[in-house]
This record gives sequence, structure tokens and C-alpha cells, in this order.
Amino acid sequence: MYQPIDKLLVEARDFSVRLESIAAQDLSMNLENYIEPSWTVRKVLEGYNRYAKTGINDEATYLRFREAFSETEGRSNRVFSNVLADHVGKTEYDYSQTMFGDDIDAANTVKTGLYHLKNHGFYKTKLRVPAKIVESLKNKILNGMEKDNGENVEKAISGTDDAPLQIKGKHGWLSTFDEMYEISGDPILLALVQEYMGVPPIYNTPVAFLNSARKIQSQRELSDTAQLYHHDLHRLQFVKLFIYLTDVDMDSGPHTLIPGTHRKRPSNMWADGRHTDEAVTAAGLMDDEVNIVGPAGTVFLVDTSALHKGANPISKHRLMAQVQYTNSLFGRPWPESERKVSVAATSENTTVNLAADLVRKHAQRSGVRFMQNYI
Repeated sequence: MYQPIDKLLVEARDFSVRLESIAAQDLSMNLENYIEPSWTVRKVLEGYNRYAKTGINDEATYLRFREAFSETEGRSNRVFSNVLADHVGKTEYDYSQTMFGDDIDAANTVKTGLYHLKNHGFYKTKLRVPAKIVESLKNKILNGMEKDNGENVEKAISGTDDAPLQIKGKHGWLSTFDEMYEISGDPILLALVQEYMGVPPIYNTPVAFLNSARKIQSQRELSDTAQLYHHDLHRLQFVKLFIYLTDVDMDSGPHTLIPGTHRKRPSNMWADGRHTDEAVTAAGLMDDEVNIVGPAGTVFLVDTSALHKGANPISKHRLMAQVQYTNSLFGRPWPESERKVSVAATSENTTVNLAADLVRKHAQRSGVRFMQNYI
């Protein structure tokens, strides 16, 4: 249902998008000074100009966007992101509002995390989500998965031969979980990601995964469940927040990555798509592989433009929640149904209105830009 604050939120959202038109104009005038302006890069810039004027993405530009990333070995995205950061102001975050406790040295966490993200592409924090929040979020996600997948959830947990290898949580009901916003909107995490990207982060693409310890039956299964090496690329720049909701060790499918490959890797490893372990080994990268393990409540950040994958669980299932922070919503088209506040203005749907209430709450708490995707 419509609320008086909605008009202000929509206006602020649209202003945030239009602010990118300044960056687009800068790029249009100075592109040759920033990067070799190939045909692909120019087509991406045309699409970025359209997005900055309308807030709308198109599939053709998104395909060129992915091509340019591989063609320039990531430089196109870095250039666009750096110019955007020149034209968008930063936000001050109040560390006293953190959920992670008074004994956390917030400033040092931000400084250390920035170093690790820049140099290695990931940061396993010392922050732990409070057990009560972990348990609440875990139960809500499993209940949502059971509504969608029935007995397959218990099969995945037990690792039976007929279990699905992976069950994915749906955006619709994940957007109604306050815990997802509470964790990702923590001021320490927002400040850290802002320092890395140069702009206040936007909350984007919440998701959850339940991975089973059932034996792999084909290489295709590994590809379909992101358990082959790959890089992500939906937005210009992004950092993913991962929260383990079960204890994760080497037997339960740790998140796995090759440090530094967000910036440097052999040319053939910039190709879009999946890469087998054999290909990564042949490229001389496998010796650097890192596996991130930790108890339930572990929080870590990854620039997933680096090569990464989920390791296949051997003997224990893994449940994990994930949110993408991004510097812009330019890139992959998204459905209008993601605009929870705008949709709620003409909807009686309980789920939509619950999500809209949470968006209003967290836009006021963490900033309109943080909730820009959902307004």
C-alpha cells in the first residue's frame, strides 16, 4: 500500500540514477584518455548513457558489457567504476550501531578489509553474526526452501542418493527477511565496501544456497551449481557478502577462490564461462587456491570478479546466505517486481507489502542508495 514517504523515496532513487549521467558524460568526453575505445566498449558506453537517463537496462548492452570485460581483462569495468566514484559522494557511517559488539575495532576492520580486498580480492572478517540472528535466518531460509521444494530439503541435508545437489532460495521471500538487511546494512560492512568501491554500496541480489554432500554424477552438475571456477559479472563493480549459517570445514563445501585474479590472471582465464580445475592448474593458478572455512555466523567478503567456486561438500551439507553490494545497477536487466516500494503502491499482496515495509525501514536507517534497487 502507498505511504507518504514513498514519493520521497522514489524521487531520491531517481536522483541517484541521474547522478550517474555526470559520470556517463565524463566517460563520453574523455573515453580515449581512460581506455582504448574499442567498438565493444563504445557500445557499452552508449548503453550506460541510456541507463543513466532512464534507469533501464537492456539485454543487448548487457551482452556487450560482458564481452568488454573479457576483451579488456576487466579494465572497462574498472574505468567506468573509477569515473563513477569521482562523481558520487561518500556517506558517513555510525559504527556505534553495529551488531557485532562494542569490542570490535571498527576502524581497523575497515582498514584491514580494504587492504585484503584490494590485494587479494577477499576478506575473511573476524566479525560474527550473533547466534540468535543466525538461527532465526537459518530457520526462515529452510522453511522457505521447504515450501518450494518439500522433502528435497531433508534429502539435501541428509545427502541421500536422490537428493538435489543444490537448492537455491528465491529472491521474493528472501526480501521479506529483516535479518538479511540487518546484517548487510551493518555500518562496519557498509563503510568497508564503500572504501573499496569508492561509493556507498547498493544492496542487490540476496540469495541463499543449501548444498548437499551427495556424490557428483556429472561435470554438468558442477557447472549448473557454480562448483566450477568462474567470475561473476552482473554489475560494474561489486562485492559479495557471504554468511555461513552452518559450520563449514573442508568436508562441507567451503567457498573457494584464487586470490588476486580480480586484477591479474592469464589471458585465457578472462574468458566468460566455467573453468575446470584442470584448466586452472594448467594456467598455473591452483597452488594459490584458498578455501574459506568457519563456524556458523562467519562473515566474509569477496570481489567475485575473481575466479571462484563453491567446493562440493564431501560429508556434510552447507547452508549459506549471500548479498551482493554494487556501485551501480547498470548491467543485467532486472524485473520491475524488484521495485518493492513502487509495486506495493498498487498491490494488496502481503509478501510485497512486507518487503516494502522493510525497504522503507532500511532506506531510512542505511540510506536511500542502499535500498535503491528495491524502491
